[in-house]
Amino acid sequence: MALDHQQLFEKLLTQLQLPDDTDQSVFQGAELEQLTVHAQSKRWHFKFKLPAILPFQTFLTFQGQLHNAFQAIAQVDFEIETAQPALSNRLIGDYWNWVVQHSGLNSPLVQELCRDQVPRLEDDRVIFMAENEVVKNFLVNQALGPIENQYTTYGFPKFSIHTMVDESASQQKINEFKQQKAQHDAEMAQKAVAALKVANEKREKQGGKAIPNGPTVIGRKIKDGNNVMQLIAIEEEEKSVIVQGYVFSKEIRDLRSGRKLMILEITDYTSSIVVKKFSRDDGDEAQFDGLNEGDWIKVRGSVQEDNFMRDLVLNAYDINQIKVQTRQDTAPEGEKRVELHLHTSMSTMDATNSITDYVKRAKKWGQDAIAITDHAGVQGFPEAFAAGQKNDVKIIYGVEANLVDDGVPIGYNSEHRQLEGATYVIFDVETTGLSAIYDRVIELSAVKMQGKEVIDQFEEFIDPGFHLSDQTTELTSITDDMVRGSKSEKEVFELFREFYGDAIIVGHNVTFDIGFMNAGYRRYDLPEVSNPIIDTLTLARFLYPTLKGTG
Repeated sequence: MALDHQQLFEKLLTQLQLPDDTDQSVFQGAELEQLTVHAQSKRWHFKFKLPAILPFQTFLTFQGQLHNAFQAIAQVDFEIETAQPALSNRLIGDYWNWVVQHSGLNSPLVQELCRDQVPRLEDDRVIFMAENEVVKNFLVNQALGPIENQYTTYGFPKFSIHTMVDESASQQKINEFKQQKAQHDAEMAQKAVAALKVANEKREKQGGKAIPNGPTVIGRKIKDGNNVMQLIAIEEEEKSVIVQGYVFSKEIRDLRSGRKLMILEITDYTSSIVVKKFSRDDGDEAQFDGLNEGDWIKVRGSVQEDNFMRDLVLNAYDINQIKVQTRQDTAPEGEKRVELHLHTSMSTMDATNSITDYVKRAKKWGQDAIAITDHAGVQGFPEAFAAGQKNDVKIIYGVEANLVDDGVPIGYNSEHRQLEGATYVIFDVETTGLSAIYDRVIELSAVKMQGKEVIDQFEEFIDPGFHLSDQTTELTSITDDMVRGSKSEKEVFELFREFYGDAIIVGHNVTFDIGFMNAGYRRYDLPEVSNPIIDTLTLARFLYPTLKGTG
């Protein structure tokens, strides 16, 4: 006989084995509306319908028992719909930290801000007080939407959090509320730990796996006196090594044999290596759950070439979770360093830590200030401001910028020379192509001017010594007959040098013409043009930027 939604929930409640002091009257009439099973990812999603929003302590116990009951077979998440949701300051405040931590917000700034404040209910509006406009805009744009949605997931009615700048709030009331909430949170945490202990004891009696407490030890204890090898020193297969490192990746695979394979990626910041460990029994599998990304471990095992990864892999015999002594700033007070060049996670592909992490470290080391100089971005400034205020560390705001010279020079071979009254040689060349290396000048023309007067002229054809292509003739209107028997390139270039003397040289798109001239001079071991040069193309574009056709 099929069970209805209410009966299904009652069966589930029996399986969860809630502690005896749990007020189960809040579940009266509750229903298990839907269970969605994702077979491939082993994720189960429950949808519950309850009479009202659960008291937070009951909610915490319920979700903890739900996860414990199914952890051996699936990863569990859930949503709650309530028949008569009613908001209160107590409910909003009790759920606040939990909602923020589980709303998918990874920014440390959001976590810090939301840990210091809680919203309150005023005239049916939920109000959140921000320290200033910068923080207010940051919360409105990035944080409050996911937080509001997460409240709805836990059975709250849909509501909007209205953010206001706190200019007159009583700090005493805020501190009192924090103290009360901290005490309340501590009590709930103790009860949650006690409930977890009871659940483990029951699971052990039923032959299940208990969740490990304390430092994780898989295999045997590794003595402190054993020599630890740096990962960078591992270059070939080794029968037995001891290493230690920081776990930055963890994966557990289910094998066809029923055993499990744990794959860890660790680094000691000299190099990194993959660590593999096969479970031997349920005890090992339970210990696997005790290791997480971010832990430091010491590993004893053999290094072998792995056929699947095609790289050296450390096959672990023993894995011990350890604590690593952090680096200290031993400089005396008043002589602490200040970091003036610092990239955070806001620098793309350039850093992994947030500015909050760095500020906390600076505070711990007794440093009074720290600079943020992200690469080509200032998105870290709001978080830096909040972290500095929180930890009483001065923030020095900076940026590592990329400067691009996007202008084209107007002049070359610069000299301090009076332009008014100077002598100018304005010249142009016709060539057989665009390459100063492989093509040749076939005509060189110039005029010498002083003020507005033309005082001399220069015009010479150059015999290149080969037939001009049809394309060259079409573009320049110069034929073979016009250049045949003319002076050589060397002769014309030497005559032109005598012509321009020490005058200022001018040309339109002059880099093209000067390129051919200097290439020719180099061919005959003659010095390149050293006179001051002005390009009228870039000059015209600078003076008349809106005009077209200046090229």
